[in-house]
Amino acid sequence: MLTERQKLILNAIIYEYTQTAHAVGSKTLQSQLNMKVSSATIRNEMAVLESESLIKKAHTSSGRMPSHIGYRYYLDHLMVRRYATEQDVNAVIQSFRGNFHEMDDLLDECARTLSTLTDSTAIILKPQRHDLKVSGFRLVPLEGHQLIAVLVTNDGKVTSQTFKLPRELSISSLDDMVYYINNQIVGQPVHYVLKLMQSDELPTQLSRLIQTPAAFLQLFGDVLARSVVDHVHIGGRLNVLDFSEHADSKDIKRLLEFLSDPSSIRRIANTSGDNVTIKISQEIGEPLLAPFTLLTRRYTMPNNSHGLIALLGPIRMPYARNILLMDTFGEALSQKMIEYI
Repeated sequence: MLTERQKLILNAIIYEYTQTAHAVGSKTLQSQLNMKVSSATIRNEMAVLESESLIKKAHTSSGRMPSHIGYRYYLDHLMVRRYATEQDVNAVIQSFRGNFHEMDDLLDECARTLSTLTDSTAIILKPQRHDLKVSGFRLVPLEGHQLIAVLVTNDGKVTSQTFKLPRELSISSLDDMVYYINNQIVGQPVHYVLKLMQSDELPTQLSRLIQTPAAFLQLFGDVLARSVVDHVHIGGRLNVLDFSEHADSKDIKRLLEFLSDPSSIRRIANTSGDNVTIKISQEIGEPLLAPFTLLTRRYTMPNNSHGLIALLGPIRMPYARNILLMDTFGEALSQKMIEYI
């Protein structure tokens, strides 16, 4: 159990180290703290904090810096948290007044903005949906025997792919197939349709409409598969390099690949409720992320599914400010999602 004076000293060390990234000495603390005690007394208190593993010696000076345990104590017992106000949320919503035709564009912009405000790496994931359904399919002719296949799903996402039609086929010859899909496939779950394509049922049906359905099946299958791909919306990807000065090129490559993998992010960023979850270094459960702190918070869709916001930054980050920003963006994104459902 720390005394009030020890708590003040630990809090001051964390604040100063966050601001300067330099170890903190007793004379600096004496000038900052509103306490009439000698630097010798402060050194004695620092010795107690060090014995509790809350602070540690820096290699290059006689000062002290917070340990991971010290940061955890600060987060659990000392940090004063301010929650997002309606004014905070509205300010973020106003920054997203751009014309975002698709949800993906909005999430990309949200990740970029949060990253810029925090100098960290911001990651946003959409909710995992297992009830995604086909809402419509069409082909748009282009020049040179090319066309664009456009698939719409019931979450409002538009997936498109350019395709060069085999010479033996005309675009008009595909009209019956497009008509069949829009009458028989629309409203069906995407995963169910993908299973149909792997069986003989759908190819057999389509072979009645066209002599060589293989090319069209490949096109439709590619667009369909892409519509359910989990995607990472990331801002400030390269910011992690600022906090990985001791990592070699192989570790950096692995780290960047990790951040682009939705399943990896979901594995480490599990959270429940609307509060910000904070994991420091080893608490994250991923050796690649040991030099970092991970903040996660969910946002809510109108259908009560939940997406994820994550912030990856240095352990000496300004926690109170970043937690407030995470809360604000979570609330703003939850409100903004109404426009996309």
